[in-house]
Amino acid sequence: MYISIYCILSFLISACSGISVKASDGCGYDVCNLGDPNKLNVHIVPHTHNDVGWLKTVDQYFYGARNDIQHAAVQYILDSVIPALIENPDRRFVYVEIAFFWRWWIQQTEDMQNTVRKLVNESKEISDHRRKNVEVYSLQFEIGHLEFISGGWSMNDEGVTHYNSIIDQHSLGAEFLRDQFGECGRPKLGWQIDPFGHSKEVASLFAQMGFDGLFFGRIDFQDYTQRNQSKTMEMIWKGSYDLGEPSWLFTGVIPRVYTAPQSFCFDYRCHDEPIRDDPQLHDYNVPERVQAFIDAAHIQARSYTTNHIMMTMGSDFHYENSNEWFKNLEKLMKYVNAQQANGSDVNLFYSTPTCYLYALNQVNKTWPTKTDDFFPISWNTHGLWTGYFTSRPALKRYERYANNILQVTKQLNAFSNLTLRHAFFPLSNIDKQTNLFLSLQITSCIGEAMGIVQHHDAVSGTEKQHVANDYAQRLAQGIDSAEYVVDQALKKLLSKGDHSLPVPNQFFCHFLNISECLPIEDQNNFTITIWNPTIQPIEQIVRVPVTKMYTIRNATGQGIVADMLPIALSVKTIPGRMSRADYELLFTASVPGLGFSTYYFETKNQSVKQTMKVIRDQACILQNKHLRIEFDEKGNLIKIRNLDRNFDVAFSGQGLYWYTSFPGNSSMPEFQASGAYFFRPLTPYPIPASNTRNITCTYTHQVNKASIVYNNWASQEISIYGEGHIVEVEWIVGPIPIEDDRGKEIIMRYD
Repeated sequence: MYISIYCILSFLISACSGISVKASDGCGYDVCNLGDPNKLNVHIVPHTHNDVGWLKTVDQYFYGARNDIQHAAVQYILDSVIPALIENPDRRFVYVEIAFFWRWWIQQTEDMQNTVRKLVNESKEISDHRRKNVEVYSLQFEIGHLEFISGGWSMNDEGVTHYNSIIDQHSLGAEFLRDQFGECGRPKLGWQIDPFGHSKEVASLFAQMGFDGLFFGRIDFQDYTQRNQSKTMEMIWKGSYDLGEPSWLFTGVIPRVYTAPQSFCFDYRCHDEPIRDDPQLHDYNVPERVQAFIDAAHIQARSYTTNHIMMTMGSDFHYENSNEWFKNLEKLMKYVNAQQANGSDVNLFYSTPTCYLYALNQVNKTWPTKTDDFFPISWNTHGLWTGYFTSRPALKRYERYANNILQVTKQLNAFSNLTLRHAFFPLSNIDKQTNLFLSLQITSCIGEAMGIVQHHDAVSGTEKQHVANDYAQRLAQGIDSAEYVVDQALKKLLSKGDHSLPVPNQFFCHFLNISECLPIEDQNNFTITIWNPTIQPIEQIVRVPVTKMYTIRNATGQGIVADMLPIALSVKTIPGRMSRADYELLFTASVPGLGFSTYYFETKNQSVKQTMKVIRDQACILQNKHLRIEFDEKGNLIKIRNLDRNFDVAFSGQGLYWYTSFPGNSSMPEFQASGAYFFRPLTPYPIPASNTRNITCTYTHQVNKASIVYNNWASQEISIYGEGHIVEVEWIVGPIPIEDDRGKEIIMRYD
């Protein structure tokens, strides 16, 4: 079947995994240089990889601040590249990170914006009258001068992201490209050159987005060796068993991750020699440089199966001085191609990944297939890229929390018929008639903040601490902007007519994960409104930290049964917690699908005796009609029994342990340190968080739970609720003691 793609091309993926093409007139593939069918065609792809935060914050990277940390300034890259593309109509350049490009775009004059549009999507002669020489030059702007690939707000991670957020951040970038550049601005392929492993689910998403292909650079070093030798660097990736062909995507592995061939990097950051082409100079190096490049092209071609190869010319934050790159590349093309007269088969020309993909398409060959992930990957013998799966868990949790709020905000904005999209999706701040952005700050939008945090050095947890703080601040500001929309939407939805009383302001309790909600402390009355973003009705246990006893009623006035439980000491002593609440009320909320329920809290005039049973440091059992969990007197989990299916899962041990981190200096593979990227324990044997533990089992109407304390920095709670079918395991770890100068990798282990 045809996978619909943008503008002129559809790829038909046949049963034998070949690719055929259906072409039409328009922008994009029609302007591609397909080279010479009798030569080895080298597609030269100028590009820059701009991390949306890593060693510096996104703002610092854009403006070039804190160059003492890393010299990088994205605004100057774009300032340099655009005039260079205008200067020579043969030049090509690809750009990915729309978070940066958008910032640069809104600072440009209307004339510059129109010039860039011509580089992307118009073929038009523009006369330039040069007064000095009284001559007229005709500049030919061709489609594809500047091409956007992937087109997300950032180059998203694939190991720890949620599909909601991947779709949202690509939607944000795609909306900008559509609005500013029309249909020709729409990317035709994915470009995931830097993430630390690749998921077939992301390949499936990209296929469903209409991409024709995907290129990336990082795979396991052993997998790379095998593919390099067997010429299977390019394949059809079958992303989903369930979806079938609509999830298939042509995929290619780029050599050298995404850098230039050795000794051919022409950025000021590199130390490679320029092309010195004056034969009168003593250090004239054209013959040596030409032969070295021809050799590099032939070596790369051994790993691929067609007479087309792609060479990425660029790296992290390259092209701040684009003339240095383009001038040397053009000399290289000139002198290498001149050797064709002497029998060389190497043919160089400017290209893009899209045109390289199209050239492969035109070869009309059958490709190997792949059906699983590129996960996990090893960078070297001791560098297993799994550390980032759990690095900075607090930021990972906060990103998921912000995603939940963003999805709910979008729903409430729609269902209440508000027109407040600009408050959470920043591109709505642009006036379509005047092309001017409204005054709302871009950094206050949750959609923009979430797009940034999907970056592969953001939610992954591999950034520096001050950058992680910046990401968290952006999410917090974005959540505040979303809270305004939620408040306005609920006021409209909760209103019962023209004569109803004003609905009070609604607000989020952001710190319920540490049993804190300061605005309701000591209040005599308050309400809680719970929104269900799913289409199914749900029953959910709700925990409310309180300083008083309350009665709870639903919207019809019916009383709701609630339990009042003491908050664990391990929660109350979490650093930064400011709440005076010692208890939390637990009750079961019933919420309709895509709807809300409101509950009313009122202070009790007199205390009511709690029905709660507590057992300390004894063997105990948690049980409802579906599940039975057994512990011994030492807090060891013995068995979980499924009462519905009548089977047991026995445990010889369960709990919190830690590995000692390998303390290498990463100078060589054998000295690879454990850290944010890599998980590498010093020994294969984990150490218990404590040799002893205390267990307290608590029984109420709503919950049976076992609280297990290992020490003053590690504890866990295992709970079952009412008639629930799941076991909930919640842990608290930290602050992790490091006074002994030993890194600690904390794990939850089940034996």
